[in-house]
Amino acid sequence: MTQFPETISQPLAVESPQAECLTEIFRDDVNLTVWKRPPLPGAQTFAQSLFAHTNKLERFISLGPGEPANALLPDWASQLDGAAAWLDDVNQLIDMYRCLFEPDAVGVRLHALNGTMCPRFHTDRVPVRLLCTYRGTGTEWLPESAVARGVGAGPLPNQTPGEGEIQQVPPGAVALLKGEAWIGNEGRGLVHRSPDASQSPRLVLGLDWLAD
Repeated sequence: MTQFPETISQPLAVESPQAECLTEIFRDDVNLTVWKRPPLPGAQTFAQSLFAHTNKLERFISLGPGEPANALLPDWASQLDGAAAWLDDVNQLIDMYRCLFEPDAVGVRLHALNGTMCPRFHTDRVPVRLLCTYRGTGTEWLPESAVARGVGAGPLPNQTPGEGEIQQVPPGAVALLKGEAWIGNEGRGLVHRSPDASQSPRLVLGLDWLAD
């Protein structure tokens, strides 16, 4: 069983309007960092154009060092208003992710949906995941004080947070979520879920650290 430093009582979240806050994810006592940047106008234009054509799109590509994410969009979507500006931002986030973690490859996921993707509070079996919600409601998460971890191995128990305990990553913000596969973080991954998108369709980008 993984042993954690006794000085870490509860994993912390760090939020800031400065991009440099993302580097705080390397601290042992931090399992969420959020760069609270405002939504990007070009990305919002693209999202509006995308949902005018479809209510669901799921794409995944794996990128080696230096490869851009242009193939993430099908040909028809790459011609939509705002697509070039959106892809430029995606490539900048990928470069940032590579600079921080130096992964062998980056897994890039795009979800455009009008339903709930992961409605149950859960943790991820990954080292660290980047999420950015370009349209719709941002990812919901729980501070450690509101989490029921359970005892021993097994799935996370159903969570029953109290009123006001559910936190949310703002739309447009860039979040790094430390998962269960981060060395020394087993049993301490950030507890989060996807919000209901039935009233406000969501466009979500996810980046994962892949190994060869």
